[in-house]
Amino acid sequence: MANTPLQFKTNYAVSSKIEPFYKGGKVQISKDEKYIFCTCGSRVNVLEISTGKIVHCVEHDDQEDITSFAVSCDDELLVTASRALLLKQWDWRQGTCTRSWKAIHTIPVASMTFDPSSTLLATGQQCHD
Repeated sequence: MANTPLQFKTNYAVSSKIEPFYKGGKVQISKDEKYIFCTCGSRVNVLEISTGKIVHCVEHDDQEDITSFAVSCDDELLVTASRALLLKQWDWRQGTCTRSWKAIHTIPVASMTFDPSSTLLATGQQCHD
């Protein structure tokens, strides 16, 4: 049997890559069960469940980590809270901030949720003893 040298490819093109998309904290699945929302530092990533790919991303321009977020019951609104006590309401499909306001809390918002009508948002901070 003759020894033929192996020929290896020398140039490769990236076909896909995996990027960090979650650093711990809250995860929420959309009502239609098509998307997963999760935090990764100063942004909320929206992953398509069927492909596992990031399809949308919203990010605070102040580069402060997001401490909490909530998606409305109708999947229309996303509200994020940052360490700088700034709350932002997003059109997450377009990636645009539609409203922002300062939280009345004295420490970062630790949790939030919408009521069933998606018209009220409750926020909370972590208690310290």
